[in-house]
Amino acid sequence: MTPSQIADNLLHTISQLSGFPAYATIVGVLFICGLGIPIPEDITLLAAGLLASTERITLAGALIAGFVGVMIGDALLFFLGRKFGKKVFGLPGLRNFLTPERVAAAEARIRKNGPFICFIARFLPGVRSAVFAMAGALGVRPATFFLLDGFAAALSVPLWVCLGWWLGNTFEDAFDVALEEAKSVQLYVLGGLAAVIAIYVIFKLIKRKRADSAARL
Repeated sequence: MTPSQIADNLLHTISQLSGFPAYATIVGVLFICGLGIPIPEDITLLAAGLLASTERITLAGALIAGFVGVMIGDALLFFLGRKFGKKVFGLPGLRNFLTPERVAAAEARIRKNGPFICFIARFLPGVRSAVFAMAGALGVRPATFFLLDGFAAALSVPLWVCLGWWLGNTFEDAFDVALEEAKSVQLYVLGGLAAVIAIYVIFKLIKRKRADSAARL
């Protein structure tokens, strides 16, 4: 089954639920997404927004379930990394999704960018799980991790949930429209992320130049 088919089936399945089963499913699916299993997180959040637009769940409930779901998965990987170190990537289940290539890329990003990568990784599905586990393994402080990842989730979760809610209130055929809009919005998100990274890199270069100049005096 292709990622597009998974996204389509997931959106339609979640959108048939209501009340507690809907909240529990949203949290559960997002938790699984956080472990690196290739289920599209953004589509799950879109589905939560669509449910809110039909009043099967509340918009506030969709936002809370979305935030809790992503943070539980992220936190589990981070603390597994702190407990087992780099051995976490050999644990049953995780080693099937956290490939050596992703692990190596995650370590390189953390060593190059520091803890700030915990913010950026929330917007990078391909390496997000490996980065969070590696952050724990490399000794990033829990307070720093939760501050950066939590802030990123506070931006990304409302974006997708509110987009689903808006689509559900605007279009009759919201399911198909949501899938197309998700692709467009993702491009904007990645563009914004690229801008944030560029600003951060420029800031670090300026700071390093000033430090070098001060050292010469």
